[in-house]
Amino acid sequence: MATPKRVDDPAFFLPPEPPSFIDRVSECLSDIEPPSWLINSMIEQGSVGTIFGDWNVGKSAIAVDIACRVATGYSFAGRETRKGAVLYVAQEGRRGLQRRFKAWEAINKPRLAVEHSLYQCLSPVRLPDTEVEAHLRESVDFICEQHGCLELVVIDTVSATMAGDQKHGADMSEYLAVLSRVFQDTTVMLIHHPGHADKSRARGASELPAACDWEFRLEKVKGGEDIVRLRNTKQRDSAIHQDLYFQLGVQPVGLDESGNPFGSVIVEHRANHKVSSKQKPPSRLERRMLEVLENMKLKRESRSTTDGVKVSEKEWIDGCVAESIKPDTARRLKSRMVDSGYLTIQDGYVAARDSGQPDNP
Repeated sequence: MATPKRVDDPAFFLPPEPPSFIDRVSECLSDIEPPSWLINSMIEQGSVGTIFGDWNVGKSAIAVDIACRVATGYSFAGRETRKGAVLYVAQEGRRGLQRRFKAWEAINKPRLAVEHSLYQCLSPVRLPDTEVEAHLRESVDFICEQHGCLELVVIDTVSATMAGDQKHGADMSEYLAVLSRVFQDTTVMLIHHPGHADKSRARGASELPAACDWEFRLEKVKGGEDIVRLRNTKQRDSAIHQDLYFQLGVQPVGLDESGNPFGSVIVEHRANHKVSSKQKPPSRLERRMLEVLENMKLKRESRSTTDGVKVSEKEWIDGCVAESIKPDTARRLKSRMVDSGYLTIQDGYVAARDSGQPDNP
């Protein structure tokens, strides 16, 4: 039988120890670690995220730029990067990937061959696949032995490296689980396409955006010649980043067999790109949809005792349909309002947004 503690014994005031499976939150509040950034204030080390956009908008050029800058320690769009080893898994346009790297080197000058820290897959990658997974594990082990760790893996693209159906949640979950097993403690950058009908979201099952810590949409800027915008559409643990602008160009890298120059697409950050302050006013139907959103929020606020009332995207669209707006029209106008800056959609929730987006570097 245990001896009862005396009131003057300091241990008398200590709460009992919880089982090893749990811990008190109060015990960890004094030991909070600051974020460790792969790209300062944009992409956290060891996170998973997506860059999505239409064909020929420059997704691979942006991905190559980020991969090369991490491998060399060069800053990205004025943000410091964490220098480290990078693995680039390319399935679409693999023949042109070396030209992209060469074009980047020609513009930015550092000798990628000297760094020895940027790697590419030479064989097709389709996951899940036991043999391919084993090859990837072997590759990661080699890179870690040579460089200490693998900082970044670029998957270009999701649809080209996924064996299952990207529209099926179970297939997407299995694909993401393989990536999590193989690339532990590594930042995973997924290059993806937008939805067929809804260009404001990534294609396929909702399990993908739900699993991502961050998400960026790459889109062409109307009226801007070869200018593209990298718009942050999700940040799990920090504020949405300001829009970044890049100009697409072609950098010559050699001559073909006929003596004609050939090159590859490169991107250059445009820090001083001026965005037109003129904003097209919302149409009659768009105003109705914004009113539906505001009414849903006001109704919930009147019944809630907590801050931060949220309206899900599905609930809002259903509310618009209930107001006699056709579903296809509602989805189309939703994408237009996101592009115009009237709305922001994050983690499946929609909110009205002022077009004057604050600068949050």
